[in-house]
Amino acid sequence: MPKLFVFAIGGTGSRVLKALTFLLASGVKMNNTDEVIPIVLDPHATNDDLLRTKDLLREYGNIRAGLQNKPTSGFFSTEIKTLNRSIGGNATIADTYVFELQGVQQEKFRDYINYEGLDGPNKALASLLFSEENLETKMDIGFVGNPNIGSTVLNQFRYSDVFQAFAENFGANDRIFIVSSIFGGTGAAGFPILLKNIRGAQAIGQIPNPAFLTNAKIGAVTVMPYFSLTTSDNKLIDPASFIAKTKAALNYYQKGVNPSVNALYYIGDDQTKAYTYDPGAGGQKNEAHFVEMASALAIVDFMNMGDDALNVVNGRPTNPVYKEFGVEQDGTSLQLGNLAGATKQIINVPLAKMALFSTYLSQRIRAAAGTVQWSKANPQISTSFLNSSFFNSIKNFDTGFRQWLAEMGANKRSFEPFLLDVSNLGQTVRGFEPKKKGLFGGESDVKLDIVDDFDQTLNKTAEGKAYVSEPDKFIQLFSEGTERFVRERLPKVLDY
Repeated sequence: MPKLFVFAIGGTGSRVLKALTFLLASGVKMNNTDEVIPIVLDPHATNDDLLRTKDLLREYGNIRAGLQNKPTSGFFSTEIKTLNRSIGGNATIADTYVFELQGVQQEKFRDYINYEGLDGPNKALASLLFSEENLETKMDIGFVGNPNIGSTVLNQFRYSDVFQAFAENFGANDRIFIVSSIFGGTGAAGFPILLKNIRGAQAIGQIPNPAFLTNAKIGAVTVMPYFSLTTSDNKLIDPASFIAKTKAALNYYQKGVNPSVNALYYIGDDQTKAYTYDPGAGGQKNEAHFVEMASALAIVDFMNMGDDALNVVNGRPTNPVYKEFGVEQDGTSLQLGNLAGATKQIINVPLAKMALFSTYLSQRIRAAAGTVQWSKANPQISTSFLNSSFFNSIKNFDTGFRQWLAEMGANKRSFEPFLLDVSNLGQTVRGFEPKKKGLFGGESDVKLDIVDDFDQTLNKTAEGKAYVSEPDKFIQLFSEGTERFVRERLPKVLDY
């Protein structure tokens, strides 16, 4: 099966990758691949957005590693690997999702380009291209809204061992997707540089089968402004410049980028919230946003396109397409019912399943383990299993899922599809609550209890099944059981 390489550039890239990870964990499937290889490009190595995404990917990998029979559908059914692990035993690169940029930690840009060591003409040229503020920028916090700096530094990727390993292991049928923002520095610079190096692989040298990269099937999402920043003195990033930078980048992309991409997705939002400006170490912990989930869905859409729609000849797609994301019903607070039919068909059931799973983990699992019928059948899910490292990874992943939902719900525009931990499970999926008709034609909520209804669904699902291990049983049973519960007890969720 072909592989998908996802290049996530900058803070927005990390947050979109996080959203994609939750979608894949819930069982959202992509055609044409069963293996995703993320490569994160971000000089701000200590920002919280990146660290949270790395933690999430680690737990996803731990869960997959704990399963003897890797699921091909349902929860955690898509492999997410580092480039190192995808290559296997011959890999000489670090086992990490993040490409470590060289020469940026605690270094000013003037030192990176050896400004003081340049001869007179080159120093004069550098002074024309870069302001004194640019030259004094410390690059360990990113390129702080300066694509001119980013394009210089990120060009090192083409000479790296990581790029070489990626190029050597890229197959003729593999695909590439690039995630970046357009209104800052890292993403706006990284997207065209990366695209140029991939399409121009034949000029780099020492790459086997360079035509595979030159004619690769490439998709990209370019994220336009969807948040602002709090005002403060002496800040390096001015949110007032976001629109101007976006317009300039779009004009440049139209000539130099758009014709080289098979499918280019545009997304942004005018309902913006001001995030705290905090570019330092441990900073940049921005709330999750619906735009990031929609951007992750662009990756799903790209992978669901057939090969015949993604032809490339001599580095040029023969039929490039440009897409936007839209909702069926606008609003400052979105639920699943606001989304277009095609989107609901992809995410309604998987995310509803994950929400029910989360509620069971929070409200019922401790009491059910070793006592309820589904848990007693071999291999038994006992209290000892709940103390295992595998279950700890499940809980950590669920904590991230809950935080992701909470942050999207508190953002602007908000996305609030679920009510977790409700006593009536019928109210879990907002806007899709099952109703029963009364004697005189009125409607009332259907009461669905976690013990009487959900446990019984799990019991029926487990009947006659054989499982190879506790972890395999746990993931398979809850994936199949939540699906059965949605289809039998929450049928409105299937209304696309």
